[in-house]
Amino acid sequence: MKPTRFWYLALLSCLLYLVISEIDMEWGFYIKPLYGMFFYLFYYYALKKHSIVLLIFQITSIIAEVFFVLDLNMYFDEVLYFYFIATSMMLFLFVPILKIKSREITGEMTLEPLLGVLFCAYLIGHMLTLFYDSVPNKLLLIIGAVFLFAFTAVCSVIPLRSGHPSNIKAYIIAGTLVIECVTGFIYYYMLEIPIMFSVLTISICFHKAAVTSYFVDVTKILKDQEEYI
Repeated sequence: MKPTRFWYLALLSCLLYLVISEIDMEWGFYIKPLYGMFFYLFYYYALKKHSIVLLIFQITSIIAEVFFVLDLNMYFDEVLYFYFIATSMMLFLFVPILKIKSREITGEMTLEPLLGVLFCAYLIGHMLTLFYDSVPNKLLLIIGAVFLFAFTAVCSVIPLRSGHPSNIKAYIIAGTLVIECVTGFIYYYMLEIPIMFSVLTISICFHKAAVTSYFVDVTKILKDQEEYI
């Protein structure tokens, strides 16, 4: 079976999730496992193998998102714990990429990624001070913020070390995760308006698509690494 069929089914499920969530948030929960399943099947049929890492990422990230939307304050610890697991799975994915011999990095090449990392640091730091008094577990919030910054920094290093075109997805993965976290906290603690929820759900779908696509691309990146050193 062609893997692209499952890719389009996953994207269609994401679109269905966006539409249904706007009508009824709880009904949207039933669509989440659907697009998670289709993204995983896309990976399986593209590479003809299973990935326990991707499977754990899909399951834990979906659980975190459901707890998040149900009641962030009540399930704050659960959201962060599952977020840690899902993010750790993405970092585990990056390990073979980071082992690739790095190309020569010039000062000009580091400017834009550095500005991006600094902007993310400011955004995460501002979010930390803004919501510090509102959350039930302040220590976990600080750990989560540091973890998020470390993750975005790693994602910024990957395209610098290897010029493979697929590595640009590391920026998308980091960016959508930051947007997801920031808009989620703003929606729950500050501005509970439909447009904010829409941005949150769109960033979730883009993040899932980018991560799954990059999981598939890793094999090709490792195979073609010599061409981009």
